[in-house]
Amino acid sequence: MSSDEVLLKCLEIEWQDHFQTRIQTWRTLEIVAAIAVGLVGIDWRIGNRFATSAAALLLIVAAGFGVLITRRHRKVEREKFENIIEIEKKLKLPEFGLFKEAKPPAPIEWLDVINPQKSNTPLFILRMHFILMTFGIVYLIFSWTTGD
Repeated sequence: MSSDEVLLKCLEIEWQDHFQTRIQTWRTLEIVAAIAVGLVGIDWRIGNRFATSAAALLLIVAAGFGVLITRRHRKVEREKFENIIEIEKKLKLPEFGLFKEAKPPAPIEWLDVINPQKSNTPLFILRMHFILMTFGIVYLIFSWTTGD
């Protein structure tokens, strides 16, 4: 196996890792959204303050983990792109104009979440996690402040 073949295999693995990480990031949002739907369903069907509170707390914790996973996956994404760019340079792919000015994606800062001027997939997912977390907090508060 030549060194170019090894580099091509490494390139393939880096791209696969990148796509798998992205799938996992979306999956966390799907799970948190499903928990939010479950929270509403539990409240409507059961109507028990404690069951509703437990579901709301689960939503809040899951959304918090979703935020952490999304931020971690952005770091992984940056690492993967750094590796991809390096491998492509070794394969001399930039000579063909594929990645003349390639650079890894920018890190996400906490203030980027509330900055409407910035937009990318991980930021969208982070924003959705925060929205669902806020929904869980509000639902928890209302479940204890409304008379049942």
